[in-house]
Amino acid sequence: MTRVGTPDALLNRLWGAVCACVGVFLLLWGLSWVKANMLNEDLQNHCGAVHTASFPFEKSCTHEDGRVEGANSLLFEGIFFGSMVAAAACVTAVFTIEAGRRK
Repeated sequence: MTRVGTPDALLNRLWGAVCACVGVFLLLWGLSWVKANMLNEDLQNHCGAVHTASFPFEKSCTHEDGRVEGANSLLFEGIFFGSMVAAAACVTAVFTIEAGRRK
């Protein structure tokens, strides 16, 4: 026996996942902006080789001995890009389900 509203519940859960993933993406984007523009603002004063990136925001410095200061971690960037990909996959699933229901 099937329950009434099951496809709608699935769509609601997918939209919730989209909102959560977009929220994580925006939170991490904001944190990277704060880190690059507020916390690491003075890197150029004590480092000659400053590297900047705009997506996600990053301002880092490579010292002569090979140390890197101010760069985003691989875990941070993995979660950042992963949340964007997960949101896109959930939106694609929502639109695929909706297109299937309308036929």
